[in-house]
Amino acid sequence: MMDLRERRRRDTQLEISCAALDLFEKQGCAATTVDEIARRAGVSPSTFFRSFASKEDSVLGNDPELDVDLHAWLASTAPENITITGIEALYERSVERFSSAPDEVRDRLLRTRRLIGADAHLRSAAFAHDAMTLCRVTDAVAERLGDHESRSYARLLVEGAGMVMRIAFDDWAERVDGGQDADLLDIYRTTVRDLRRVVGRAAAPHVSETS
Repeated sequence: MMDLRERRRRDTQLEISCAALDLFEKQGCAATTVDEIARRAGVSPSTFFRSFASKEDSVLGNDPELDVDLHAWLASTAPENITITGIEALYERSVERFSSAPDEVRDRLLRTRRLIGADAHLRSAAFAHDAMTLCRVTDAVAERLGDHESRSYARLLVEGAGMVMRIAFDDWAERVDGGQDADLLDIYRTTVRDLRRVVGRAAAPHVSETS
């Protein structure tokens, strides 16, 4: 359970994120300053920077509980048992949290994804943000694997699971924007199964048409 200080910190982050999103939609990310975001959120610029490293980060946040889950899982799992299935299970837990969150959380994510599609500056920042996140998670997994597997193996685990997550969110967002009543958790699980089918077919022996 969060203590009062942590709850206030997250409330402040939410106020800043909402202010940034409003301004980005109105005037674009590049034209918006940190001072404008802070003023709209009712906080000082120094408070802004205690919450986020940049204006772009204020709308591109990660699930903080996913980081906690990941490090706890790595600490409690033997290197030989660190698999893509385990990482997918952590992502599924994150999807479950999102699916049970209030509607405004879902709406804020949809607004952010639309902005990323329409705003070149924010889209570039989102790509960089995702790359840095994947690199950080890969570092943690590679460190835990140690000499058992290469860093390339760790990267495949992390980026493979991350790809499934991104595709599932894209599919969900497209369906919602199209007026469908889409279930993100079902979509995520289906995407995981689709990856298994793709990999399974690639691994199956190739039969020549002339044989």
